[in-house]
Amino acid sequence: MRVGQSWTDAGAIQPRGDAPAGSGGAGDDTLFQRQVAELERRDGPYSDSLAEPLAGLGRYYQHSGDMEQALRLYQRALHVVRVNEGLYSERQIPILRELLDAYRATGEIELLDNRYDYYFRLYGNGRPPYTDVRLRAALGYLRWQREAVRLGIDEDSSRRLLALYELNDELLSEVAADSTVPLALYRDLVQSQVHNLYLLEDRFAPAVQKVGATPATPLFASEWSQEDFHKKRLETLQRDSLSRGSDLLRDVIERSAATAPSDELARLHLELGDWYQWHGKDKKAAQQYQQVVQLLSKPEQSELLQHWLGQPVELPDNGAFWQPRPGASGEPLAVVSVRYDVSAAGRVSNLEAVASDSEKTSFTSRLKRKLRQTRFRPRWISGVAESATQIQRDYALID
Repeated sequence: MRVGQSWTDAGAIQPRGDAPAGSGGAGDDTLFQRQVAELERRDGPYSDSLAEPLAGLGRYYQHSGDMEQALRLYQRALHVVRVNEGLYSERQIPILRELLDAYRATGEIELLDNRYDYYFRLYGNGRPPYTDVRLRAALGYLRWQREAVRLGIDEDSSRRLLALYELNDELLSEVAADSTVPLALYRDLVQSQVHNLYLLEDRFAPAVQKVGATPATPLFASEWSQEDFHKKRLETLQRDSLSRGSDLLRDVIERSAATAPSDELARLHLELGDWYQWHGKDKKAAQQYQQVVQLLSKPEQSELLQHWLGQPVELPDNGAFWQPRPGASGEPLAVVSVRYDVSAAGRVSNLEAVASDSEKTSFTSRLKRKLRQTRFRPRWISGVAESATQIQRDYALID
């Protein structure tokens, strides 16, 4: 990744609509401990009033770096709520979100995965009514599923990839037919599905069995395994992914054209342009980038236009492939400075990489190969794509 870059597609996502459990910060441990002791004395270890001070004490230990103690307190707070209000009480949602953050900080990705499943069920399991809180929880769950694929927590990610795509697809169909759902949430679901398609194209490699020189597939249903069906379905999705992604983005542009502010509409055209550009459809990409230029033609929008189109940008520019490991220190394994040119078609040439020591030499070679394979959004000056020379950037190896 380029040094200093990050996206929201990996990491904790907090749905709006309810306040976090407790209200204390890093200095509230004495108050919470006193509250817990008093409630236990008065009402016993399962007092309904214990959940908030237990969660507040957990937050204190999390801020202090004692993750083991924080996890224990969050889990106890959840247990108290379940004993008093049942397994699916919504009162445990803010506590569970903090527990998810704590698992992320410790790098316990299997436990984090299990907890996200439970969290999703608490928020309605993707079923109506499609409230703001439920849909934002669904978007957070979809985001985690992409993260789980990037982390490689399954031996074979095909089942998770397919389930991810189909859940997003189902939500899109249901929400598109529900006039009570704000268009902004539908746009978020479209962007989520486009991220899924990027990931599908990058992570799933269709396998072809051969007998001699002829591709072979099972002739009878009895010869197919469940895994075969998953992979065949993914192959079909991958084969049609360019049209699927562009159809989704064109549809949401059409839905947004009459009401969306010009910067939001320009962002959608930018994403469609990037989708075409990443697939090598230069002319179609250029048409979308020209729309961005037109929509951001006012003087007060020049800064945003410069940010998006003033310099070449590595694609995809959405975090679909970016993955810091949970619990990692955040320090890159290596950093290399690179200088190169980017053509008006978004291709790299004249690469020069400078490694500060011999240990980074292998990364330097890998980085140069990857940059040659990367499609860039070219820079646009006065409404025209132009080449850019002597681009100087630092790239970090994070895994």
